[in-house]
Amino acid sequence: MLNLPSIVITPVAQTDISERNLNVTPTQSRDVWSDFLSLKISPNTQRAYAKAIADFYQRAYDEAVSPESIARFLTLPPSEALFQVLNYRRMLIEAKLAPSTINVRLSALKSLVDYARKMGECAFSLNDVPGLKSENYRNTTGIDAEAFKGVIKLADINTVSGARDYAILRLLWDNALRRGEVCALDVGDFFASEQRLMILGKGKIAKSSIDLSSGATAAILRWLELRCRHSSDDPMFVSLSRNQPGHRLGGSAIYAIVRQYCQEQEIKKIMSPHRIRHSAITAHLNASEGNVRAAQALSRHADLKTLTLYDDNRHQHQKGATDLLGSLLDE
Repeated sequence: MLNLPSIVITPVAQTDISERNLNVTPTQSRDVWSDFLSLKISPNTQRAYAKAIADFYQRAYDEAVSPESIARFLTLPPSEALFQVLNYRRMLIEAKLAPSTINVRLSALKSLVDYARKMGECAFSLNDVPGLKSENYRNTTGIDAEAFKGVIKLADINTVSGARDYAILRLLWDNALRRGEVCALDVGDFFASEQRLMILGKGKIAKSSIDLSSGATAAILRWLELRCRHSSDDPMFVSLSRNQPGHRLGGSAIYAIVRQYCQEQEIKKIMSPHRIRHSAITAHLNASEGNVRAAQALSRHADLKTLTLYDDNRHQHQKGATDLLGSLLDE
């Protein structure tokens, strides 16, 4: 759970509304703020929601978020609370934040209020606060299989570090794993004879099984063969540095590995673990003649619509239409 900041209340002279809110008596029956954050599975979600709620208090009240300030807001009359959140929404729009950013911050507020209402600590709902229509651009471009072959050839599997890096790169490509999924792997999650791996998927609380390619299986076996002593409870991929030998590799370390190898191969695009994931999914769609169902099983995307973005991008339908129209004028 995140450490909560200490309460710092600064009187606000911006509006009479804010001044009136400071006089509401907060409930002390439970620490809704701490309980709410503790329910978020992902540390990234915790940070995102904490940042969003903190932004609301900074903009609306010019004060720091705390259990006490949360309690004050939750005891507002429904009409007053709705006014404050709608006013906050207006502030975000006037600040010209991206619609997706605004929606995330409003979603955090709605989620907090919904939780408090279920716990009997709040008498209102924010369901009447509308989000903003947005269309996120997902850049699914990456590199093809031939380019990635050149990248992984740089990893010397006869060295400990090279064997580790090669195994990581194979999992990022062969199984389109997210870097968080790679970080969470333990030695005991690997079943060599069955060519199977247990992974903790995005937003999941329990690990699930995925099948491995023979190449990825051999890569993990080679890494474990060259690695020093290990048990099933140990992290699968560890640091080999002098400062933190044996410590679980974090997301930033895996990102650095990808960047290093791709730069050495002189890949012009800025590569990351997630861009390798995009590359792998697109490469699969190309090789399988657009088998979106299989790509969904590979990527573990819950919504099939997400895969259509990859398929549309690889076909470049819009570019083809634009080129056709342009050619009519150029003839």
